[in-house]
Amino acid sequence: MSSTNGHPFERTVCACDRCTHHCKVQPGPLIPGDFERIAEHLGEDTETAKQHFVASPGAIVRDMISGKVKRIGTITPKSVKGRCVFLDKDNRCTIHKVAPFGCAYFDAHMSDDVADPRSYYAVKRQSESEYQALRDKLQLSEKYLKQLRERQETT
Repeated sequence: MSSTNGHPFERTVCACDRCTHHCKVQPGPLIPGDFERIAEHLGEDTETAKQHFVASPGAIVRDMISGKVKRIGTITPKSVKGRCVFLDKDNRCTIHKVAPFGCAYFDAHMSDDVADPRSYYAVKRQSESEYQALRDKLQLSEKYLKQLRERQETT
């Protein structure tokens, strides 16, 4: 059965402290279509909506055919004071209805057998050129900038 967004997975429903902890430390990444859907939900045009998102380092993946390792950059909601920009003062998601794929389709209780196909699906979608072009127009996340500075200091 597929979700209402056309993904081949069911949306998760858990909102326990373990699951919502991720909203405070690492908001879930978007896949193609999430950005536009969230912008529409917020009543913002895509240019204005960019203020809520950042370019994140993303996932390190290995091509199973060539064996090459590469990084697939992602788009995530901004973190403000260590919290997802969409998390309200009561730790409730203000965009829950249209949450990014990385939020809506994962929870802290999933086995690898359940989570891995979702991760593969997300990375494949995040590899799409239009997604990467949007990512290139966003500010780099503070966490990512810190990693880049640390790498430069060690070289």
